[in-house]
Order: sequence, then C-alpha cells, then structure tokens
Amino acid sequence: MFREKAQILKKTGMKRVLLLGSGYVSGPVVEYLTRDERTQVTVASVLLKQAEELAAKYPNTIPIMLDASSQEGHLDSLVKDHDLVISMLPYSFHPLIAKHCIRRKVNMVTASYLSPAMTELQSR
Repeated sequence: MFREKAQILKKTGMKRVLLLGSGYVSGPVVEYLTRDERTQVTVASVLLKQAEELAAKYPNTIPIMLDASSQEGHLDSLVKDHDLVISMLPYSFHPLIAKHCIRRKVNMVTASYLSPAMTELQSR
C-alpha cells in the first residue's frame, strides 16, 4: 500500500482520478482520461491482473488491488488522494463509495441510475 501511495502522489501538478473497476467499459474511460497528459488514473480492481493489463496500455495509469466491500480503510485513503472518483462498480457499491467521497469532499461520477440509497445521500 505504501508503494501505491508513492506512485499516486509522485507526479505533482497532475489531476488524479480514481477509477473503481476494470471491466469492459473501463478501457474507454482510461483511454479518454489519459488523452490529457496532466491526468493520472489509478485503476482499482478486485482483479489485479485485469487492472494491470488495462494500465499497461495507457500512460500515467497505476493498477492497484482493491476489494471495496472489505477494505473500507484503503478505499477511504484512496478517495482522499484523488481529485475525482469514477465508479464502474455495480450500483450496490455506490452508496458506500459516495459516503467516502462526501466525507473527503471529492466529486464522484457513476454510470448508474439514481437508486433510493443514493437519493438519500443528496442532502449531505
């Protein structure tokens, strides 16, 4: 985890984006984000090999292993170290991730519809 943190914070002046998930839709997201050489993307996935394969294709991309359902401390630390969080995880994870983003005042983007659990967080 310390090595990951050093990689994430290594390049000053860059916008840091945390991408949660490394599935099929994540590839185009990383490709788009890394068009801007001032953007660094951390791909966090429960499937480290998949995140590594994705990161190997694009510059300024860091793969890390994260199980969002069981590593809340690690998730919170990652959110804190980024300027934006994009969740490509299943919608059921979004309220958990959103709570960390609200606490750390980090913007969050998802590709999912607005669930009742997410609606409850709107007033925070």
